[in-house]
Amino acid sequence: MTVDPTSAITKYRPPPPAGNLVVRSRLIDVLRAGQGRRLVLIHAPAGFGKTTLAAQWRDELTAQGVAVAWLAMDRDDNNAVWFLAHLIESIRRVQPNLVGELGEILEENADQAERYVLAALVNAIDASGRDLVIVVDDWHRVTDGRTLAAMDFLLDIASTHLQLIVTSRTRSGLPLARLRVRDQLVEIDSGALRFDDSESQTLLVDINGLELAEADVAHLRDTTDGWVAALKLVSLSLRGRADPGELVGRLSGRHHSISEYLAENVLDTLDPDILHFLLTTSVTERLCGGLASALSGVERGQAMLELVEANDLFLRPLDEEQEWFRYHHLFADFLRRRLERDHPTWVAGLHLTASQWFAENNLISEAVDHALLAGDVERAVDLVEEHAMHLVEHSQMATLLRLLEKLPAGPVTTRPGLQIAIAWANCLLHRSAAAQDALDHVRAALAVAGVTSADQRERGSDDGAERVREDLLVEASVVQGCIDIYADRIDRAEELVAPCFVRPDSLRPWVVVVAANIATYSDIHQFDFEAALARQRWARRYHGHTAGPFSGVYGHCFAGIAAGEQLDLAAAERHFRAALDLARRSAGRHSHAARLAGALLGDLLYQRGELSEAERLLDESHELGAESGVVDFMLATYTTLARIKALRGNLPAARALLDEGAEAAADLRLERLAAGVNLARVELGLMTLDELAAVAEARVPEREQRGGRAFADGIAVVTRELTEIAAVRAAHLLAPDRAGPAADEGRRVAALVAEMERAGRAKAALQARILLVACLVQAGETERAQDEFLPVLARCAELGLIRPLLDGGPEITALVATLRENQRLGRLSPGAVPREFLSRLLVTDREAREAAGRRAAARDTTGPAKEVHGGTTSGATLAERSADQSPCARVRAEDPLSAREWEILKLLDRGCSNREIARDLGLKAVT
Repeated sequence: MTVDPTSAITKYRPPPPAGNLVVRSRLIDVLRAGQGRRLVLIHAPAGFGKTTLAAQWRDELTAQGVAVAWLAMDRDDNNAVWFLAHLIESIRRVQPNLVGELGEILEENADQAERYVLAALVNAIDASGRDLVIVVDDWHRVTDGRTLAAMDFLLDIASTHLQLIVTSRTRSGLPLARLRVRDQLVEIDSGALRFDDSESQTLLVDINGLELAEADVAHLRDTTDGWVAALKLVSLSLRGRADPGELVGRLSGRHHSISEYLAENVLDTLDPDILHFLLTTSVTERLCGGLASALSGVERGQAMLELVEANDLFLRPLDEEQEWFRYHHLFADFLRRRLERDHPTWVAGLHLTASQWFAENNLISEAVDHALLAGDVERAVDLVEEHAMHLVEHSQMATLLRLLEKLPAGPVTTRPGLQIAIAWANCLLHRSAAAQDALDHVRAALAVAGVTSADQRERGSDDGAERVREDLLVEASVVQGCIDIYADRIDRAEELVAPCFVRPDSLRPWVVVVAANIATYSDIHQFDFEAALARQRWARRYHGHTAGPFSGVYGHCFAGIAAGEQLDLAAAERHFRAALDLARRSAGRHSHAARLAGALLGDLLYQRGELSEAERLLDESHELGAESGVVDFMLATYTTLARIKALRGNLPAARALLDEGAEAAADLRLERLAAGVNLARVELGLMTLDELAAVAEARVPEREQRGGRAFADGIAVVTRELTEIAAVRAAHLLAPDRAGPAADEGRRVAALVAEMERAGRAKAALQARILLVACLVQAGETERAQDEFLPVLARCAELGLIRPLLDGGPEITALVATLRENQRLGRLSPGAVPREFLSRLLVTDREAREAAGRRAAARDTTGPAKEVHGGTTSGATLAERSADQSPCARVRAEDPLSAREWEILKLLDRGCSNREIARDLGLKAVT
């Protein structure tokens, strides 16, 4: 079969380069690595540089002495005989001896040309012992079944000396699965072909000489998604411009050069049904089969998407399952432009169809977007309102607020049901001012206009508008109560939520359980822990009917706090773990609710000395920042986590956490949090001498009695206690050897213990007794201290409490050492305190100190920069006062340990016995 010699210019060699080209080095490396494979497939839509890459690789192979035949496909090749004839000719031009009489064989066996010609060709290549590479460019032009079968046969029988490089806009017509299984396939797709930043810089700046900043190049690369043709076309428009950056900022698929290219090379060649599909599905940012069917009216939407993707019509899958797709955004923008031009009346309807589909599939953000694009604001507001409380109850408050940002303010403010949800979301995120504004909108809307149809749909229109109005007012009061407890106030909590307990079954379960949680919080902080637990038992069935985990998480957490205050730590842990499990199952491991629950569990685990899990949970909770729940959660997040960081030897992290907590306390006006942070700063040695002196001199007034009840405002009581304890601790640090003042402080602490025990506050009393023991030791009343300490120690051993003792100060550690020594010598009954528990305390303490010392010494060796707190000694923290002294003192400068604590560490390091340690610290052995 004769071949037209005039076709040789374009058919049997690559097209000449149009100007300088970007060398695709990273892709050449891929091709180089795949030289032993049978097929290299380079596929992508028009304009991605497929042919250019193949040509660059052809040039490199030729330079290496490899014979490379080039065959550019055209419409004639959609015929098996013509294809084979052209294939033989392409090979003849680079290796004439191989083809021999194949032309005659083709003429004589046209009906079975594939079998005879291709088998003979492969045999000839194999016999030559030389490698041959055949580039088949634009394979997508072939649709003829016989021609496709010929290629399949060639790839199936090819020897190791033959490799085919195929460029195509599709992956169809090739036995890819079989070759992939045999590891005989190298595939380079549009993702790989896209220019990276370096290649974009070379094209735009180095080759085209454009004066573009790196940011502009990066923007162009991102905007075009590395599409080579788009970058080249845009570069033409940028030439000669005084301010090319201005056009860079405006680049879109409407750029006329890109539009013309797409029109000429893509859209004008498509079947009308495919074009209709592309236009109607271009209105959304992403597509799946169901959505594509809804938009286009095509029943088999998934199949059509896969067809479009297989034909490389600028559609790419977004997941491995090929469920979701998206068009190249420049192509999508051009399609939308074409849609607006040719079918303007379709646009609004398509957006409404998309909005409905997304809403039915619970993809609310996109449903709202398309309602707004259709110009239907009311529908957009309805959608947000219908899903608002679902989002709140599922711990997705920020999602709701982001949705609201899409809506115009006017229609939103007149919807009381939506404003209630807004109030909830802001309240739970500690945005009290915004929550209060939303409540004001609720009351204003209810006062002048009743309720909207959406409100009635949400709550059931059978009860009538008046009942809906009453329910909204009750719910507004519950939100107000929630705002109050986030502000750490309980003075009107019971009054605000009381109506919910009158008719709980007529209200939404969410409202009832939040009211129960608010009342529980009030019970806890009036120290009525049994009432708090009973309240949560009552609320259990309502918790089970809420849509999301949020209320249940708070219910379990508050029940856990109440149990913990009674030192029922097993029950507390069960509640905290139940809260965490509920949050993770319902809202996700990293949800707002899960991080809240993790804070209280982390605090409990810290008390038991389980630092690793505690630190992980508290680190996750800390990511919430000032949105980390009520004050009880925040105290755990900031102060307990700071203690862990200090134990890890990371004093800067501890300081930063407490500074952050203090800032949150000031911003939110949370006095109890401020007092807790202040106490942690004292105990961790993170205060200057002047600051310690100010804390030590602070003396709080006697506790008030409100309404005849001693503990009507337990929050104020606890705040005063924290302030008083901080004063005692500060005084100890300033003058560790003053016996007289220590006795006075001991009497004050003893009064605190008595008050706590009268209130049934077992946990607080136990912790205060540890401080009392330290005061007695410092005052020289060692025998009384030991008498007071034994029941405390036994109770801690029973509960597995490690850190309250080890955080109690050096006097406590020394006393533990003395008791352990007395047990060894038979002076203390083994039944008084488990020997293993005493040993665990001492080993844990020593290991922590040694680890902290090693970390501090390592930091000292590397010469960390010192913070400047002032020019005088009183302007430095306790840790910093010894920064330039002995090596041991320099270790102390980096660790939050007091002078007496370090004295114990030095005695331990010398190998002193527990008795010797006790004697050196002025303690008497128990006889």
